[in-house]
Amino acid sequence: MYDIGMKTITITIPDELDAEAATEAKRRGISKSELIRRGLAAVLPEPHVEASEDPWHRLAGFASPDASVKPGEIDRVVYDS
Repeated sequence: MYDIGMKTITITIPDELDAEAATEAKRRGISKSELIRRGLAAVLPEPHVEASEDPWHRLAGFASPDASVKPGEIDRVVYDS
């Protein structure tokens, strides 16, 4: 995932969370460190993804510049309400 060096850090977590992390890491066959790295990677934006590559970014501004949406129009189209 990351091709950079590793850094050792110290974190403080409750005993119960540590036990749950150890159990989950063992179940997955990985270290707690790897489990935590994967968890962080899941919530942090990927540093190598450019905004132009972001699928949501590609949808931004897909309509013509003079397009307008009236209040409730999107709900009517999306939810047929």
